[in-house]
Amino acid sequence: MQDNVYWLISITSDSARVSLVDDKVISQGQEISWEQNDSESLLKAIDTSLSSQNGETTSNCAFIVPPAWISADGKIFGEMLNNLKNICTKLKLHPLGQISYDEAFVESYNNDDSFPGSYILLYFTPSHYQISLVYLGEIKKRHTQNFTTDFSVSKLEQILFGLGFPSALPPKIIVTGAFTSQIVDDLKNYNWLTHHDTETFLHLPDVISLDILSLDQIFVNTIKKQIYPDTCLPPQTVPDITPASNLGFTIVDSPVDVVLPVKKISKPISFPKFNLSYYWLLPFTLLPFLPILPLFFAKVDIFIQQNPVDFNENFNITLDPQTNVASKTFNLSIGASLPTTGTREVGQKAKGQVTIFNKSDRSISVNSGLIIVDTTGKIFKTTNNVLLPASTYNLDTGVINMGQVKAAAAAQNIGPEYNLASNQNLTIKDNTNLLVKSSSKFTGGTREKIAIVTQTDKNNLLESAKQLLKERANIDINSQKSPQNSILDSTMVFTNQKTVFNREVGEVADILSLDLSSKVSFLYLDLAQKQNLISTLFSQKETLSILDKNSAVVSLNYVPGKLTLTGKANPKINIDQLKPKLLGKKESEIKSVLNSVPKYYQHHLTNSLWFLNLLHRLPVKSKLINIIVKD
Repeated sequence: MQDNVYWLISITSDSARVSLVDDKVISQGQEISWEQNDSESLLKAIDTSLSSQNGETTSNCAFIVPPAWISADGKIFGEMLNNLKNICTKLKLHPLGQISYDEAFVESYNNDDSFPGSYILLYFTPSHYQISLVYLGEIKKRHTQNFTTDFSVSKLEQILFGLGFPSALPPKIIVTGAFTSQIVDDLKNYNWLTHHDTETFLHLPDVISLDILSLDQIFVNTIKKQIYPDTCLPPQTVPDITPASNLGFTIVDSPVDVVLPVKKISKPISFPKFNLSYYWLLPFTLLPFLPILPLFFAKVDIFIQQNPVDFNENFNITLDPQTNVASKTFNLSIGASLPTTGTREVGQKAKGQVTIFNKSDRSISVNSGLIIVDTTGKIFKTTNNVLLPASTYNLDTGVINMGQVKAAAAAQNIGPEYNLASNQNLTIKDNTNLLVKSSSKFTGGTREKIAIVTQTDKNNLLESAKQLLKERANIDINSQKSPQNSILDSTMVFTNQKTVFNREVGEVADILSLDLSSKVSFLYLDLAQKQNLISTLFSQKETLSILDKNSAVVSLNYVPGKLTLTGKANPKINIDQLKPKLLGKKESEIKSVLNSVPKYYQHHLTNSLWFLNLLHRLPVKSKLINIIVKD
C-alpha cells in the first residue's frame, strides 16, 4: 500500500461513510446511520462502513466532521476530539487530521488563481440541511435547518433573507450530500425575484449539484494540499515551434551583416580593495549586544489564569411555537407498590345442635331461621325445617311428655364468643309453647382482621408512581445531555399513560402493586442554537457583557416564561491594550502589570530562548508576545 493512501472518514450528525483514497477516490464504503450523542454507535457505523470494502487497507485516516463540532476559535470540541481518539485507538488507525466539511469544500472548490468564488452551499442529510454562505472564498454565515416536513424552497428563501446579509446574495447555489433530483428541480424552477421588496438575488441563481463521488474528490484535494503542501505541479509542455516560412516570411540567402558601434572605455574600472586583516574583530564587537538580541526575535507565551465569575441571570422569554427546536420521544415504564391500609373482619360462625321441646297438645311445624337466644343475649338461628310432635300426658301418673325434636343451629355472627357448651338452656323469642337447650357443643366460631385495598390506597400509589416516573424520566433525559445539546427540562410531557393495578378496591391484599407506562417527550437546543442564544443573552445583560462567553460554562433552565442562565466565565481581557504595557518588562515586573487584569491570580511563561535572555525581560515587540488565557 502506498504511503499517500488513507481512509477518508466522512461524518455527519446522522451517518458515517468511509472511502479509500489517495490522489483520487479509489473506493467508497456504505453510508451507515448512527445515533446522535452515542459514541459507541458512531464507532460501530465507521467500523461497518470500513468492513464493507474489500481489497487494499491502510492505517492512515482523515476525518471530515460536521461544522457543529468546531468551536468559534476553529478547534474541535474536547468531547468530539476524545470520540475521534477513541475510534482511532479501537480501530487501530493513525489520524492525519480533521476538518469540517464546508471548510474542506470551500478550500478546494474552483480553487485556482482566479478571483475567489462566492456561492451558497447546501449540504443535505436525512434529518437536516446545512447552509453555508460563502463570500470571496470565505464562509460568512452558517445555519442548520432541521426537517419537520418535506424540503421547501420558500422556507429556504426566508432563511436566506433572514441572514441579514448587507447586499444581494451570490447568485449561485451548490447542492451536495443526501439530496434528491426533486430538490434540485425545485431550486431551479423557483421564482426567486418576486417575493420581497429587497432583492435576494440580482438575477436567477445557477443551481449546481455534486454527487458524493465528486464531493469526496474535493475533500481529497483539500487534504492533499494540507498534508503535501509542496506537491510539484505537472511539467509544462513546450509548444511546437512553427517555422517562420509558414507565417508569411521569406528567407534571405545572404543577409546583410550589421556592425554595431563599440563604446570605448577611456579608463579601466577600478574596484575597491578591502583590507581583511581586521575582520576577525567583528564577532567581538557584537558581544555587547548578545544579551539583548532575544528581546528582538524570541517569542514568549504568557499563560494567564483568572478566577472565574459565577453568574445566575433570569430572562423573560416565551418559547415561540414556530421556533425550530428539536424534540425527542422515548417510552418509559416503572413498577411501584405500597402496603394496603384497609381492613375487614372475617371468620366462621359457631355451629351446633339444639333440642326443641313442644309443650302444646298439637304438633308444630318450625321453619329454619328460628331465633334462639342464650342467657347473654347472643342470637342463634336454626338451619333446617323441623316438625315438633305434640306433647303427651298420662292421667294415671300425672306425667306430661313434651314433644321434642333435634335441629341444627348456627350463630348469627362470626366470633369465638358464640361457642357454647352442651346442655345450655336457651330461649325462643315470641313463642311460649317451645323450650330449647343445646344438645351438643357449639364450636368453630372464629374472627380475624385481614388487609384489603381501598380507593385511597389506589390514589396514593398512582401519585407515588407518577412522581417516580418523573424522576426516572429526568435521569434518562439528563443522561442524554452533552456539549452538543441543551435540554429544556420544563418542556417534558407525559402522554399515553397506562396503569395496571394487581388488585381492585375491596379485594384482599397486603401489598398493592402498579405498572405505569408512558411516552415522554422533551425539547432541546442543538449546539449552534445554544451558542447563538448564549451570545444574544450575554449581550443583553451588562453583568454578562463584561465576561468572555467563549470561556463560559453555562447551564440553561427553562420554565414557561423564564429562562435562567447559570454558570461561570472569565472576565474579558483587552489583549491589545495589555501587550504594550508588558513590552520590555522584567520578569519581576510582570505580575504588577497583570494585577490590572480582572480576577487575575497567577501566570507562567514559556520561552524556548529564555536561557539566552540574560536580562530576563520580555520582548520589545508586541507581535512577539502571545497571551493565552487558561480556564
